[in-house]
Amino acid sequence: MRADDLLVLLEVARSGTLIGAAASLGMDHTTISRRISALEAAVGARVMIRSARGCELTELGRSLLAASETVEHAVGQVRTLAQPGGVSELSGLVRISAPDAFAAEFVGPAMARMVRTHPRVSVELISATRPMVQGHGADIEIGLGSSLPRWETVLLSEYRLGLYASSDYLGDHGSPATMAELTGHQLVYYVESLLRVPELDVFDRLFPGFEVRVGSTSVHAQLAATVAGAGIGLLPTYLADPQVSLRRVLRAEVDVSQRYIAGLAPRALRRPATTVMMQELRAEVRARQHELLGRGAPPG
Repeated sequence: MRADDLLVLLEVARSGTLIGAAASLGMDHTTISRRISALEAAVGARVMIRSARGCELTELGRSLLAASETVEHAVGQVRTLAQPGGVSELSGLVRISAPDAFAAEFVGPAMARMVRTHPRVSVELISATRPMVQGHGADIEIGLGSSLPRWETVLLSEYRLGLYASSDYLGDHGSPATMAELTGHQLVYYVESLLRVPELDVFDRLFPGFEVRVGSTSVHAQLAATVAGAGIGLLPTYLADPQVSLRRVLRAEVDVSQRYIAGLAPRALRRPATTVMMQELRAEVRARQHELLGRGAPPG
């Protein structure tokens, strides 16, 4: 058995697919497949089940993860000793999954700091507004209010949704002073039939009897439509408040609290740079908490 075949197994387990592991290791997926087959021949049994959805480790495969991590750690120590002065340099891939708006506004700046500080680290971001899921190789999975089984989850921050409209729109249609006065206004939000995140399915509860007249699966498109005067949008405060043309309406009546949580892959599947990346994310959120909570300028 080749020790580096265990590293291949570890990366397949982290990525969930042969192609993902190949990209992480700088190999082609046929080489990854051959290395796994060689490992299976060496141990005399299957270490994973391959399907159209990806790769799932067998019980034997999972039992080899601890040994695979030991090999990875040993290789890392050898690389450290080879560095001038024996100084450790963080390297490798970190993959993050996050909702569109949070990914652009908060994960992006944290990624930039990460690669400036640790130039041998690569960071990949998968952005989509969907439920938290496992199996696509993310080291950090950010979502709304739900947890993942067997994953360590931490609260990143609360954030707020509020109603916003452009100054031009309010000048033409008037500013509603009560919920009842929303009648006749066009409301902007997600396409209800395509909304996949239960925590965002709040429209009917907030506005019974109303309907979304301008809908999009993209919160950035909702923001753009609201800025352009399409109607009154239910938007995250951290996206809407910086828009100088938008005015918040019915603040006391509509102030929806949501939570961003982060799930970290089990330690056996967690890439080494994940902890440092998580620290960068938490620092970004902490420094901009006022934006997430709709409190205007930072204190001081």
